[in-house]
Amino acid sequence: MRTPVLIIVLLATFWLPLQAQTVQTDSSSTPDHLIYTVVQQQPEFPGGMSKLGQYISDNLRYPKAAQVAGLAGRVFIRFLITKQGAIEGVKVLKGVSPEIDAEAIRMVATMPNWVPGKVDGQAVDCFYNLPINFSVR
Repeated sequence: MRTPVLIIVLLATFWLPLQAQTVQTDSSSTPDHLIYTVVQQQPEFPGGMSKLGQYISDNLRYPKAAQVAGLAGRVFIRFLITKQGAIEGVKVLKGVSPEIDAEAIRMVATMPNWVPGKVDGQAVDCFYNLPINFSVR
């Protein structure tokens, strides 16, 4: 049985007006493999942000040891969404504890494919940052 946990997904302002957007590539890009950090059309979880929140709520497991220790906080995860929509290269940008960070990585790595980001109407590889809050109720 799962312990009641309040899992809050903070979804920062990802939607910029297209007029104000510029397309940027990541410093790890190479001329033959561009990886974008800002795109014209953001990648999207299948079904949108509400489905992403539901997926996280259904699949994130608060580590028991972290609950007992009273550990809570926000984990910032960065991952690549390929032009095919696959999730790759999941890593922690800012963590809380090894147990909580590992759970956030596990949950993101098991997500279904996303609708990829686009530049000039073409699907591209791009990074996505996702903050995930862990707090015990």
